[in-house]
Amino acid sequence: MDIKTAFLYGKPEETVYVLQSEGYEIPGKEHWVCHLKKALYGLKQSGHTWFNNIAPALLEYRFEMCESNHSIFVHTNKKGLKRYIALYVDDFLISSEDEKDLVEIKCGLLERYEMKDMGVARKFLVIEIEYGEDGSIKIHQEQYIRDIHARHACQNAIQSLCPWTHRSNL
Repeated sequence: MDIKTAFLYGKPEETVYVLQSEGYEIPGKEHWVCHLKKALYGLKQSGHTWFNNIAPALLEYRFEMCESNHSIFVHTNKKGLKRYIALYVDDFLISSEDEKDLVEIKCGLLERYEMKDMGVARKFLVIEIEYGEDGSIKIHQEQYIRDIHARHACQNAIQSLCPWTHRSNL
């Protein structure tokens, strides 16, 4: 899921002033500044402000924040099945052992935030996700490794780092 205009949901804790945007200055008042009432993309505190908005919302939905990583939230439903939400700024990776739970989570969040459902996760950050017909899940960073090696001219070393690949175009 992708939260649209996520930073606009939060109000900065401090007073923030910005210069008027170029081309939108008020004639005769070009030296004036704008007092921000919402966090904006590009402000250093915007990510923190957004997290301070979304974390309490997830706690209201009875998710618990993971102690070792505060961007991971876990909930166990009445049937004992787990639900997970991984946050990365304005992107969510939502996982559940029950399809009905997944729909319930999305609907609950859609009541509060404007979101775009990106479908079944194939990639999150630089982690690629593949699904087997048997229900298995394979996660890897093959493309990321390829990109790093290409950037640093180490293509020959990729075969030793990625032994599962047997492609001749490495």
